[in-house]
Amino acid sequence: MSEPKVAYLVASSFMPEGHGSIDAYGEKAVPLIEAAGGECIVFGGPDQPFEHLEGAWNTNAQLTLFRFPSMDALMTFWNSPEYQEIKHLRTDVIPPNFTIAVESSV
Repeated sequence: MSEPKVAYLVASSFMPEGHGSIDAYGEKAVPLIEAAGGECIVFGGPDQPFEHLEGAWNTNAQLTLFRFPSMDALMTFWNSPEYQEIKHLRTDVIPPNFTIAVESSV
């Protein structure tokens, strides 16, 4: 049986100037992410440097990238009642642009 492939949670949220704090979200979400074996690779804070190279990009959007040991681990985290209960602490403050889960091809 082959090893599970790494999976990534790619999240982009709008970060309008003067948005409220997401500290309460982070305090509750980080332990859940870590318990599922996830780690933050790129944090999309308001001062995130990036270069928009192609395609459409929505103004005030930032990008955050998490790595999980498998798609099962990622989806277990995402669909857990504990995460669903706190997700609004993020979406109420910085509305999502998009969120996707993708499995590594290697």
